[in-house]
Amino acid sequence: MLSNELNKTSRTIELVLGIVGGIFGLLGGTFAVLFGSFAGDEIVLLGISAILASIVGIVGSVYVSKNPKIGGIVLIVSAIWLLISISLFGGLGTILLGISGLLALLRK
Repeated sequence: MLSNELNKTSRTIELVLGIVGGIFGLLGGTFAVLFGSFAGDEIVLLGISAILASIVGIVGSVYVSKNPKIGGIVLIVSAIWLLISISLFGGLGTILLGISGLLALLRK
């Protein structure tokens, strides 16, 4: 029983990077919504999409501890979704979510 617990890999790095990336994505999405209120409706919708992508990324980072493969895929999809939604505003969040997803898929 003890050897089973020792073989289990800790997923703290993926969890922390995913949550921090999701927070930066939320900040970028909120900025896009505020900026879009002055610029136009399309930017507001993209900001809302980025906020949803960030929430999905945070959920994926929490799920990594239960199933690293599915959690990693969710993190990578949310990183791409965030990049498509608000590109430069979500750059840091995209990088952190992407690294977290790759680590979840590649670490044994």
